Amino acid sequence: MITRFERFTLILFEIMKYWNKIASEIMKDEQLKGTHALYIITLYRFPEGLSAARLTDICQKDKAEISRSLATLETKGFVCKDGHYNAKVQLTKSGEALACHLNEIANTAVQQASQSLSKEEREIMYKCLSSIAENLRTISKEDLTR
Repeated sequence: MITRFERFTLILFEIMKYWNKIASEIMKDEQLKGTHALYIITLYRFPEGLSAARLTDICQKDKAEISRSLATLETKGFVCKDGHYNAKVQLTKSGEALACHLNEIANTAVQQASQSLSKEEREIMYKCLSSIAENLRTISKEDLTR
């Protein structure tokens, strides 16, 4: 019998697996990884720019991953930044164009993936997922091994 933990974990992993596959497919034309899509879309929401530290917090990735990815995105001409970690990072015009393209595809994918849900069901789903995430964030700060 599958436990609630297994079911929950497997569903989340499956969602992430397929989203990463979609993102990787989109980004391969630019010789970028699927994870770069998250950073580009996030930076697009902040036209005034973000520090790498703030991007780390928002995307919940480690500092080294963000630094490597930003260096790659800068080399490819999608972002511009100063040399130090807390400098503001902004999308270039080509980065903004890629972000618009990514947003279109992401919106289409999310619409198609949730087409069998009513608006109310989607709202409940997001509320539940947010609640679970917040509860797990709190629990992760506790010592559960006692």
